[in-house]
Parts: sequence; structure tokens; C-alpha cells
Amino acid sequence: MKCANCGGTLVYDVARYGLVCDHCGQVKPLHRPEEGILVGGMDFNAAIAAAGSHWGVSKKLLACKSCGAQLLCDMEQMSGMCPFCGSAVVLSAEEANCGIAPNAIIPFKIPKEPIEKRFYRWNKFAFWSPEKFRRGKVLENLTPVYVPYWTFETDSITTYTGRFGHTVGIGDSARTQWTQRTGIVEKHFSSKSVCGSRKFFNDPLLKPVSRFSNSDLIPYEPEMLSGMSAEVPTIGLEEAWNYVRLVDLKKDIMEACRANEHADCYSNIQYSTEFYNTSFKYVLAPVWLSGCKYGGKIYNVAASGTNGSGNCNRPLSIAKLITFLVLLIAYIVAANILNMGPLFVTLGIAAVVAALIIYVIMFAVTLSSQQRDEGTDYSKLKNQ
Repeated sequence: MKCANCGGTLVYDVARYGLVCDHCGQVKPLHRPEEGILVGGMDFNAAIAAAGSHWGVSKKLLACKSCGAQLLCDMEQMSGMCPFCGSAVVLSAEEANCGIAPNAIIPFKIPKEPIEKRFYRWNKFAFWSPEKFRRGKVLENLTPVYVPYWTFETDSITTYTGRFGHTVGIGDSARTQWTQRTGIVEKHFSSKSVCGSRKFFNDPLLKPVSRFSNSDLIPYEPEMLSGMSAEVPTIGLEEAWNYVRLVDLKKDIMEACRANEHADCYSNIQYSTEFYNTSFKYVLAPVWLSGCKYGGKIYNVAASGTNGSGNCNRPLSIAKLITFLVLLIAYIVAANILNMGPLFVTLGIAAVVAALIIYVIMFAVTLSSQQRDEGTDYSKLKNQ
């Protein structure tokens, strides 16, 4: 780190818990590790002002009264169906205040038809679902939605104290030598992402399909929102940054302390960190969403708009479950009545093995067919 006064190099002084310029002697004090302070970051007002709010496209706000979802949709659209819960929604008559405009976007690479094909192909393996759901045309309102993400990049300087272990010896004689150490470490963190949607943030169904790589990012262009919906961030910039610095970076900071001491392990680390040169991106990530209605309930379907990987909720067939339990009980009773325990056990094992073999063969055939179709789909997309 350079001295703000003269541009010289700042060197850590353990006795002062600060950085001392090797040229002019100016001291930059740091917080002590035991204070547990995490300070610094962004001037959020300045960051928001610099980001701007010009999306380059007019949008209306869709608000679902059933699940609370808020989406930005095309101006000409007057009504629709919520892709999160399948409920009917009505758009506001006024143009929406879109807030901060995104500065990066990941375009949809997978069209609607391959997503539908994959869903119905794999739905056949949902043996515990009702047959009408497993084999029926239940996928409705498959909608492309851009999900908001905040990504952060920052520099940090951390003072720390703790116990660090170094392994000595090999094999059975290996042991760990522990020493109490105090020091300072500088670290640059990049590509720390936080989902700006509360629905996707902790949902095990939705979260995996919205993940992305920074190599997928391109500069935001309004044309990419044509005919698409974009979810309004429900986790704001400041809340997202607080999550990154207080939660997400905790393990990374302690690992940086361990690496700085060239240790194999650590314990009881206390640290204080100052962040600076912090910047952010507002990213729109592509997801296909649908709410399947069955038996008066909604079962969500979600798929990535970049690679097509997906998740879905399915109903459980109570009739199938009861039938299985009845057959199992009947099998056990028959084995006891006929006193043919070993033979019935053998037959039962053989039946289970045969069923598993059939299942594996069906799975392999389906997987091979899907991979072949994906190759065809990607070739078509590449040639477009």
C-alpha cells in the first residue's frame, strides 16, 4: 500500500498496530485484531449516483399479490401469470421506476423448447409422482426471467492474532506445533457475488440454477430485455455488501491469515479488516421459470438460461405410497405364513436388482438421448 502523503511504501509496524511510511514516517493506524472491526467499503450514495438509472428501455412493474414477487415487464403487456407461483397478475398502468440500472448481463443461450423437452424427459423418472403429473402436459407459462445479482471487488488489509499450527514429522510420528502469532495481511478479493433476490437467495430449488461465471458477463444492452422480465432487487446494494464483508469473506480472510503464516491449520483467530477500492456490478442472470398447477397446488420449475440445468418440485402420489406399503406388508406376511423365508428373501432381492437394472438402462438411454439433443441444439445456436 502506498502512502497518501508522499507516495512511499507503507510498512507494517507491529508495536504501533499501524502502517508506517518508509519515506516520510507518516503513520496510518489500524484497528487491533481483538476489536473484531470490519470497516470501510463504499460510499453507497456515490456508488448509486455513479451507476445511473437509465435502463434504456421502458418497463412496467408487475406485483404479484400471492407471493410478493415484483418483475419489470414490457410496456405493452397488460396482464400475465406470475412465473414464481402461477397466479394471475395485473400490471400497473404507470411506467416503473427501475432504480439502479444493471451494468452487466448474461444473455439467454437456451431457448424454451429444449427446456420443455428436458423437463418431460426427466419427469418420466418421477415414479413416486401421480401418473397424470408424470406423463401429462403439466408445464405451463415457462417464462424467461432475469434474476438480479450484486458482484463485488475489493482490496483489504487485515490485522490478526491467533494460534497457527505447523505439521512436523511424517507418518505416525507427525504432530502439530502450535505458535501464537500476530501479523498483517493484504488481500484482493474479486468476483464475490450475492443474489439480489430473496426468493433465489436461500431457496434450494432456485439458487443453483441462477449461478454463473464472470466469464459469462457482457456489458448490459437494453435490447436483451426485449420480451423478457427482470426481477426487481429485493436485497439492496448496501445489504448485499454487508453480507459479503461480514459473512462471505470471513473464511477467506482467515485463510489469508493462515497462508501469510505458512501454516497448515489455525485456531482462535481474531482479526480486524479494513476494505478499500471497493467496486460493484449489478448483473442480470437468465433463468427459465414455471409454476405447474396440480391438485390445487403450485410446483415450481426452474432452469438455467445458460446451460439448461434445472430443478423442480413434484407432487407425491399417496396412492402409490400406500400401494407399496400394502405390497410390502403382504410380502412379509406371506413369507411368515408359508415359512419360506430364505426363498422369499432371494426372490425379493432378485426383484429389486432387476428393477434397478431396468432403471439404470432407462436412465442411460435417456441421458444419451439428451446429450445427443444438446449437441444438436448447441450446433444450431452456434450457427445462428
